[in-house]
Amino acid sequence: MPAASLAALLHDLTSLRQALDRGDYGMAGDVLAGHELHLREFVEQIGPGAPLQALRGLLQLQHLVELDDASVPGGMA
Repeated sequence: MPAASLAALLHDLTSLRQALDRGDYGMAGDVLAGHELHLREFVEQIGPGAPLQALRGLLQLQHLVELDDASVPGGMA
């Protein structure tokens, strides 16, 4: 299986946002689990050569999703 790319990680977060907007918390949980796996693969593959600015942007987006969903039932945040 090829390691995840930054584009795939961003796609995961977009899919997560869409699932949450629809109230599909089961799908959101599945997307979040996949995102965690993709993120681990990406970090393992890239290691110290990771593009820091891109990772900072990804982390900021993740935080925005988490902050926005503090009221989601079941404690998604």
